[in-house]
Amino acid sequence: MGRLLGLVLSTLFAATSTSIAIPAASASTFTLTVADENSQGYNRNLFRHWIDADRDGCNTRNEVLIEEAVKKPKIGAKCQLKGGSWLSPYDGKNYSNPSKLDIDHLVPLSEAWRSGAWKWTSSQRESFANDLDSPEALVAVTLNLNRSKGDRDVSDWLPPKDKCSYIYSWVKIKVKYDLTVDTEESQALKKQSTTCSLVIDFFKSEDSSNPSPETSRTPLIPSPEPSKSSGSNSNSPLPIINPGAFCSQMQAGQQGQNSKGVIYTCKISDTENRLRWRQ
Repeated sequence: MGRLLGLVLSTLFAATSTSIAIPAASASTFTLTVADENSQGYNRNLFRHWIDADRDGCNTRNEVLIEEAVKKPKIGAKCQLKGGSWLSPYDGKNYSNPSKLDIDHLVPLSEAWRSGAWKWTSSQRESFANDLDSPEALVAVTLNLNRSKGDRDVSDWLPPKDKCSYIYSWVKIKVKYDLTVDTEESQALKKQSTTCSLVIDFFKSEDSSNPSPETSRTPLIPSPEPSKSSGSNSNSPLPIINPGAFCSQMQAGQQGQNSKGVIYTCKISDTENRLRWRQ
């Protein structure tokens, strides 16, 4: 249902050539952490994608095409799609041949890696790469336009149409997955926030180091894999965290340490009810 609502909104956005109206939900303040990127160790194969999660014969790519079709296609053997039509929200072009469309990871896989996904488990990266729950995450768009975008962030690339819708979606994905933004990216978002009626707070990470992907870290999004409770008597070393960064409900009450060994706890504060790593 969420993806269908997102499709309706994107269709409405594509119908206008002026700056779009951002959904009312964007009136809330988004908070992003500014930190240096980690580009070491990225490999696209680390993000297993186009899986068939519900085993209905249609992989993630086809699921997106079916959901975002303006005219629903007929689904044949091995999920072959025929007779549908699609509208690419990035440039407003119409297509009847799904092979002319790419499924864009709105926040590219390598950008996600640089922004924090290097710390995730394989299951977390797979969930990100096949996210059908967030209508903003995967978008059927003109193939050549998606290839020209590559792995660039909002400081280097914006679509020809509906830039505000794209920026709004970018911020939502970054917040959902606790992904950081680099300095140039934050500056671009600040510049666009007034035009696009977005309220964004930027938090500068105290830990500006660029650690190796091999370093053991606690993932910032809940892992779908079962985890063992460490218990108060555990002798395991505390995980390394970014002070002030968001933490999940699964981590509430847990402790972590920054690169200098200062201990923080995943908790809310008197003025904010969102979980962060705090002293």
